[in-house]
Amino acid sequence: MKNKLALGISVITVVPMVALLTIMSIYLIDFSFYNKQEFWVIWSIVFLVIVPSSAYAIKYLVPKFRTKGRTWERNLAFVTGVTGQVLGFLGTLYLQAPQGVKALFMVYLVAGILLSVTNFIIGKKASGHACGVSGPITLITFVFGFKAGLVFLVMPLVFWSRLKLKRHDISELLLGTVIGITATIISFLHVG
Repeated sequence: MKNKLALGISVITVVPMVALLTIMSIYLIDFSFYNKQEFWVIWSIVFLVIVPSSAYAIKYLVPKFRTKGRTWERNLAFVTGVTGQVLGFLGTLYLQAPQGVKALFMVYLVAGILLSVTNFIIGKKASGHACGVSGPITLITFVFGFKAGLVFLVMPLVFWSRLKLKRHDISELLLGTVIGITATIISFLHVG
């Protein structure tokens, strides 16, 4: 039973799902973030939710990919995630997106860069899952104020689920959390 609960929490808090919750929360609470233009909401969903989620579809649609292990699945999700972040961010620059939308994409882009450097260059494993939850929570705190930071209370559930499923140890979760928070602070300092 505990494993099913841990898996459920883990599925609900995958990066694309948290991105969708973040995008829609901002849309419903403060549409001016998107300059009251649905285009930017859709743009955000396409590049921060649909493109990254395509990894899961690719795995099941291509028969030879179904037999690949968890590491391969994680790498594919990472590649599709970074692809969405880079293309989406470049589009925000080219199309002169509102500042909030640029900041949103920059949070994900900076987090992707920091995770890449940490995991592939430095050789430390940082939890993309923890990063993908802590960054958006920090973003929501910047957008809506300190009270929104209470959403950080979900982090212990994320930690518990990832530990229970033996996907990460505590140091990897803490490092991922710090990367998500740092990426958001850098982005808001840069974009405003």
